[in-house]
Amino acid sequence: MKRLIAFTAALVVASSAAVEAGVHIVGGGTPNSNNTFPFWGYHPQFRWQTMWFQYEIGEAGPLTRLEWQMWSNPSGGAGGTFTNCKVLLCHTGIRAVGANFRNNYGGNQPVTAFSGTYVLPRSEANEWLTIVAPTNFTFNNRDNLLIEVSWTAGVGNINPFKCRNAGSHPFPGRVYNSSSATAETGNVTADIHRYGRITISGAGVEATSLGRVKSLYR
Repeated sequence: MKRLIAFTAALVVASSAAVEAGVHIVGGGTPNSNNTFPFWGYHPQFRWQTMWFQYEIGEAGPLTRLEWQMWSNPSGGAGGTFTNCKVLLCHTGIRAVGANFRNNYGGNQPVTAFSGTYVLPRSEANEWLTIVAPTNFTFNNRDNLLIEVSWTAGVGNINPFKCRNAGSHPFPGRVYNSSSATAETGNVTADIHRYGRITISGAGVEATSLGRVKSLYR
């Protein structure tokens, strides 16, 4: 009986550890500015990229949630609806985004984390909004992480997301084209870093893990 209890306890501990999620703040430190790109229906179409550095995340595993925080504007964010929207995630070895969207992939293949009509809800000041909750992207903790958002039609006003600009640390920058969702090149803003939270979730208990736990019972 004691062995059975010990085995059960070990299995519970192993299971809990296996599904533990790490939440990582990214974006270069305390926000000191805001920007509404890429979700602003004022523009006819949009293609936009930015990235975060590997050391900001520092953990490998399935990326299950990416959030941005609304600026401390009392009116919050207006939200909006964006047609033919795609949200891509991609590992990349580049240090900052450039004008060529494809080159920013760093030779890697992006993963489509969302495709369809994207509805961004209205939000309050300082509210965290889930931008995408992928089920098909695993961060390798070796490369930097690039995100791309594009859409072909949008309805919605300003959504001032927190970001940081100016300072001595590196900035990944952003690139955008506000007239085409499939443009090959765009305008670069070097001095900007989007503030956010990235959740890396542990994988489920594998058979090998269960085997190791079973060895405790023998």
